[in-house]
Amino acid sequence: MPLKTTVVTVTYGDRLAYLQQLVERALAFDEISDVVVVSNASLAPLRQLLDRWPGQVSLIELPENTGSANGYAVAIEAALAGGADYIWMMDDDNAPTAAAVSILHRELARLADLLGLDRVAVLGYRATQQADIANGVPLRYILQPRSSYFGFHIAHLPYKLWRRVPWFKRIGKRPASISLPFAPYGGMLAHRSLYQRIGLPLKELVLYVDDTEYTRRITANGGRLFLFTEAVIEELEQSWNTKARTRNIYETFLLGDSDFRAYYAARNQAWFDKNVWAASPALLRLNRTLFLTMLRVVARLRNSRARLTLIEQAIRDGESGALGMSKTFPLR
Repeated sequence: MPLKTTVVTVTYGDRLAYLQQLVERALAFDEISDVVVVSNASLAPLRQLLDRWPGQVSLIELPENTGSANGYAVAIEAALAGGADYIWMMDDDNAPTAAAVSILHRELARLADLLGLDRVAVLGYRATQQADIANGVPLRYILQPRSSYFGFHIAHLPYKLWRRVPWFKRIGKRPASISLPFAPYGGMLAHRSLYQRIGLPLKELVLYVDDTEYTRRITANGGRLFLFTEAVIEELEQSWNTKARTRNIYETFLLGDSDFRAYYAARNQAWFDKNVWAASPALLRLNRTLFLTMLRVVARLRNSRARLTLIEQAIRDGESGALGMSKTFPLR
């Protein structure tokens, strides 16, 4: 009997055009048996998917938007209950390519023989989510060191300054695979036993950084997470926080057009950096101080003091553990 790979995804609003492409692309491959869709109070007529792919698409409709963390928790539970051997997590605007399907399934089988089915996950390559890889940044500067703050670490500062001089040339070559400490949800494939071992996403994070915290559980206890750069996942929509939109992380937070996205991303990142990623309290404090100093300088230069105030409140909430759905920024 062939093994069963189930794609799980979460949608909201009216994103049927993207979702249809994901489902159609996924089910075109023999390796993928079915798709679980969780609707976070979507406005789109999602039952069209059931009519078009009867028996292959499962739709779970939530009465309100609960965020990505809870949405994926519901989807993973449903896939496990449905007997999935493998679960492939996808954003609703992702589309797998033939290379991603073949490479990830092949490499997962190989690595599982070496490390154990419940100790390894593999990840497809999304150019906008892995911009530093696409730009040839050396591997030692791609991976965030422990005790970094919002990705900032003083050890990386000389390189960050050097890469901005006019005569800087990128000489790095894109590697075939990279071992990561954590990753986005979208494009991650693993055996059911891994999902059973690490549990479900932390619902209190609501959205943003919930994938970072969740996938960190794989590697925190000795497991491995590998990205394969030839396993391309097509992105049908560009995310709000990609590096292509702004010149640096400070502008990403200060100039983005969504207060609620900036709030949840900053709150949850501050929580993660303090409670999960910090290895040295003293080094974390230093990186935090330098990051916030730069953030305030950019806010003053770009006249973004109102957004700065929001981000500083989000950081206080995250570091104090005030998680869950924000009364100021409920999801719709």
